[in-house]
Amino acid sequence: MKKQILLFCFLFFAMIGFAENVNITGVVTSAEDGEPLIGASVQVKGNPSQGVATDIDGNYTISVPAGATLQYSFVGCKTQEKTVVKSGTYNIVLASDSHMLNEVVAIGYGVMKKSDLTGSVTSVDADKLKKTPASNLANALQGQAAGVTINSNSGQPGAAPEVRIRGVGTVNGASPIYVVDGVIVDDISFLSPNDIQSTEVLKDASATAIYGSRGANGVIIVTTRNGATDEKTRVTLDAYVGVQQRWRKLDVMNAKDFADTRIAINGTKSEKAFYEKQGFNKWLSAFSLGSSEYFPTVYDPEKNPTGFDYSAVDTDWQDEVFQNALIQNYHLAIDGGSKKTTYSLSGSWYSQEGTLIGSKYRRFTVRLNTSHQVKKWLKVGENISFMASTARNAMNNSESAGASVLSAALAMAPWDPVRYPEGSVSRKGKDLSGQIAAGSNFKNVTNPFSMVEMSHPKDRYERFVGNVFAEINPIEGLTFRSSYSFDYNIHTNKTFKEAYEFSSYDKNDKNFLSSLIGRYYNWTVDNILTYARTIGKHDFSAMVGQTVEEYNYYGISGSGSTILNPVEKNWFLSKVTDDFGRPADSISRNRRVSMLGRLHYSFNNRYLVTVNFRADGSSKFPDKPWGYFPSTALAWKISEESFMKDFNNLDLLKIRAGWGRVGNDNIGNGAFTLKVFDDGPTFVDYVFGKDQQLANGATVLTWVNNGGHWENTEQWSAGVDFGLWKNKLTGSVDFFLRNTKDMLMNVTAPAHVGNRYSAMSNVGTVRNRGVEITLEHRNQIGDFGYSIGGNVSFIDNELTGLNGGSPIYSNYSNVMVVDQGYPLYYYWGYQYEGIYKTDQEVLDYLHGYDATTTPFHAGDSKYKDNNGDGVIDDKDRVKLGSSIPSINYGINIGMNWKNFDLQLFFQGVAGNKIYNQLRHRLEGTGTNSVLSPVMKNAWMQHTNDAGETYYDGSIPNPKNSVNYYVSDRFLENGSYFRLKNLQLGYTIPTAAIRKIGLESCRLYLQGSNLLTATKYTGFDPEVGGGVDYGNYPQARSFIFGANISF
Repeated sequence: MKKQILLFCFLFFAMIGFAENVNITGVVTSAEDGEPLIGASVQVKGNPSQGVATDIDGNYTISVPAGATLQYSFVGCKTQEKTVVKSGTYNIVLASDSHMLNEVVAIGYGVMKKSDLTGSVTSVDADKLKKTPASNLANALQGQAAGVTINSNSGQPGAAPEVRIRGVGTVNGASPIYVVDGVIVDDISFLSPNDIQSTEVLKDASATAIYGSRGANGVIIVTTRNGATDEKTRVTLDAYVGVQQRWRKLDVMNAKDFADTRIAINGTKSEKAFYEKQGFNKWLSAFSLGSSEYFPTVYDPEKNPTGFDYSAVDTDWQDEVFQNALIQNYHLAIDGGSKKTTYSLSGSWYSQEGTLIGSKYRRFTVRLNTSHQVKKWLKVGENISFMASTARNAMNNSESAGASVLSAALAMAPWDPVRYPEGSVSRKGKDLSGQIAAGSNFKNVTNPFSMVEMSHPKDRYERFVGNVFAEINPIEGLTFRSSYSFDYNIHTNKTFKEAYEFSSYDKNDKNFLSSLIGRYYNWTVDNILTYARTIGKHDFSAMVGQTVEEYNYYGISGSGSTILNPVEKNWFLSKVTDDFGRPADSISRNRRVSMLGRLHYSFNNRYLVTVNFRADGSSKFPDKPWGYFPSTALAWKISEESFMKDFNNLDLLKIRAGWGRVGNDNIGNGAFTLKVFDDGPTFVDYVFGKDQQLANGATVLTWVNNGGHWENTEQWSAGVDFGLWKNKLTGSVDFFLRNTKDMLMNVTAPAHVGNRYSAMSNVGTVRNRGVEITLEHRNQIGDFGYSIGGNVSFIDNELTGLNGGSPIYSNYSNVMVVDQGYPLYYYWGYQYEGIYKTDQEVLDYLHGYDATTTPFHAGDSKYKDNNGDGVIDDKDRVKLGSSIPSINYGINIGMNWKNFDLQLFFQGVAGNKIYNQLRHRLEGTGTNSVLSPVMKNAWMQHTNDAGETYYDGSIPNPKNSVNYYVSDRFLENGSYFRLKNLQLGYTIPTAAIRKIGLESCRLYLQGSNLLTATKYTGFDPEVGGGVDYGNYPQARSFIFGANISF
């Protein structure tokens, strides 16, 4: 810390210097009409604080050091630089900045000017990604592009979010693909966001069809940074360090309230009387601890004054398992180039401790991109990344008390300590001092600290991703590119669990070791020929190509117990002595071959057409391996027409429309291959011989369907792009209709077929339709500049047909369903209408029951009898809402004044529901979980002042299971509005930092997830899968960082 303070003081005083000044005056005008530019910025390069703005006549006057470089800028114009050595008049003419129109974007197997795009493509500025510290690109993209829904399923360190583009079109994996420097991958965790130069999101089928079978769910194209020709070597360091903390804590009862309520709900008359008369310690000892040797003797002022006083304990288990956690990232890059060679080398280290104990993530990456112009007609190069990561997970999203640290913490009673204090002894005299405590309320619980301390998982990934390429340019405009891409991943997991015994449930009788190794290797060969030419007013480009790819996987795992000397160096399967079963291994392979082409034509820079075609063959469909995926798109630049010339404030107006078909083969390799099984999971042995002994057998478990083929998604889209007032205001509006046909789903065959499992067939149809709007305004007023941008998308989703397919039911009591006529993954349950106050009220409403058959009584939930038959069954369950948001939006606000800059990013969703399954436990009986304070109002017996007993409450009786039917009682609004990031930065003047050898230095402070507005009562409204069992919540973070270049 002292060194940091001294460095800050040095930089501060280094900014104070003296130099000979020169006086500069002049006028800044526009090249288009010669008019003066009002409010144009004139400032010293590297020192924005030393600058002025032009007046109403475009005049400026500034005094600067001799030899300084002045920068002249104005919104919508190209920035100019002028080095001044003596006083004088400098009149500057700023040309219109056509960069926005001429900006080149990646479109798949090629690039295109942004103004020539005919499909729906969104570019995300790399600076926006850098100002959103995240472990991977997908997290950083949240809220940055219209039509792209990103849900951070978990706050688990290193966890990848769920990404959806223009809704969910299939049940067979709806995530987009990523194309990194031409390499197609499904998972982008290997790449540091600091290495990204540009990101394009291809959304409609006219843009994604060039990827055929891989493009059904959208494509995200990533180009990593590289050096430039004739560029001096540039070294950049991006680093940040910060702390994370939970942003919300659930309201649960303290020890006394929990004991009172638990006994009131569950206790018998004698137990309640005992508690009232004898107090908490004696009640706990008599009714819960008993004679168990796992608990210390209980304090009694008369009989056991040295015992453990449970009544003095009030453990906040949320405070115990949540922690303030360190997050840090360091990224160093070296970029440069000569006349023939470019290079970029980078390395990064990212470390994130979890806000829940027992979770962490580490990642180390190295990336090398080079290219070399061997001959005038030959260029070679490579883009290679290596990543090594380790992780430890704290939980799964499950209600089981043994599934996660958080779930176990909520199952522990607040009167239980984390560890027994010094001097604690059991009834048999065993010293329990410092031992992890056993659960005294819910016995079948694992203390969260034994989960962390008694288990030692080592989860490691090593991954090589990249390509090598050669480009040949035999004649002008003709390019042939051949590349070999690869994605090689090795995953190893070794988990050692110690032998221990803290309770009859929280124990391991033997130490145990499991180990697995999984390896996949995906390679692709691309051969692409491109020709582009301009003849007068005609611009055209053509591309044809061919690709071949293969995916291979091999995995092997084994386990055993009882390592005699269980020190870490002996954690190998060769050391286990018990329970060592036969190792299990598996293998998988699939292949694709493709042919593709694209034709783009533009006449007079006004009328544009793009046609794509791709044919894919997949080994997953033995009967019909080939799928054909065409697309076309048209665009008209109305702003280039002569009749629009009088609209001086209109810089761009383009309308576009397109249609395309893409495919999906994201299913298992053997879905349409008839297989014979000779072992589990189904019993296939047979009885033979006189002694009727079992013999190994084999059989067909599932007769597959013939003729399986690709899922097909057709998409119609139309859009408008516009720019006004020298592009101070830009935006786009898109409309789309996306229909998935022949969706692959399981079909239940007639019983006489004898299928053990359902076979797959092309039966489902899904419709997504929506609107996307993007707007951005930016301006510069003297030293002050600002930008305000936002995007919003409205999406409607429906499964329009099953055609013989089987509905899909999932999660607790089939709460989520995929069925015809409803959105994918909608909630299916009962409508909660309150509480029955009397038994007679039950019989009056539910006339299908009598007093002996009704499962409902006074104090139970009243569910709507939708079909009026007087009973409550599945026929009364209805659609309760969707887990998929209908509205997604993001808002970006940026400001800069002299050397200071400020960025704010807001993100949110609306129109979705979350089933808060955790409330089943927190609003239960208290026998397996701590309780919510609302349970003080649960339906239970009360006694009035006259000693009379009666029943009342606003929460249904927790002792009757009918009150936990799936209903909208537990279904909550999942909408939220979140201040995702706020960043304040300061750029140190160049004149000051050059004295210590730096080219630029920017320091910043950032907060993430600072504010969240939501009606959802769970830990976090960003929940994966739509059902919240106690999901790992997002963290609030505070970060200090620096961007330095040498």
